[in-house]
Formats: sequence, C-alpha cells, structure tokens
Amino acid sequence: MFGLFKKTYNIDFKKENIEGFTTLLTEIYEILRDSAYTTQAHWVIQILSAVQREDKDMFKAKVVSAELLGGAGSVVDVWIEDEEKMKRLDNLMNSFLELTIKSGLNHRAVRSRIIKK
Repeated sequence: MFGLFKKTYNIDFKKENIEGFTTLLTEIYEILRDSAYTTQAHWVIQILSAVQREDKDMFKAKVVSAELLGGAGSVVDVWIEDEEKMKRLDNLMNSFLELTIKSGLNHRAVRSRIIKK
C-alpha cells in the first residue's frame, strides 16, 4: 500500500553515461583517497561498482544516501585544506550530480546538493 506512491526512476546506463560516471567517480575517489578520506573514498567506489554492473537499485541507494549527500562526514561535505583540490572536488561532485540527474535519477536530494554558479 505505501509503495503505491513511491517514485521510481528509470536510470539510463547507456555507454556515454557509464563513461562519464567512471571518469568522474574515479577522480573523486583519487582526491578523497589522497586526502585521507578513506571512508568516503570507499563509498564512491561502491557507487562506481554499481555503475559498472549497471545495478540501478544499488546506484540509487548509494547516491541517495546520508553517506554521499548527508551532513557532516558525507562525501559532499568533505573539506580539503588545499584550495585547488577542494575546488576541483566541488566541480567534480557538481558534474557527477548533474550527470546523475541527466541519467534519470532526478531526486530532490540530488538536486538540492548541486552548487549553483
């Protein structure tokens, strides 16, 4: 009964989206790993794994999560002292979230974390 109004998302894992996700997530992972954010880096690898396996349910669960989009300790709220690295991470995350929406996961939590320029 309660699942009746649950919104479903048709995530499109076409080749160009997979390539875009792979490029973005790999670089996000490397920045997090090199900045000693291992927990957050591990979460990004799990999202990348969902993309590579084209697992839409796992992708949605990992993206629309407190670990990625939540508050303190989440991937989007990581702070890196190196200003250039921080700026690059913000740009990559924005691009990832925009591609996520373009790919069909147009969830309000994803939209709310995009930084308007």
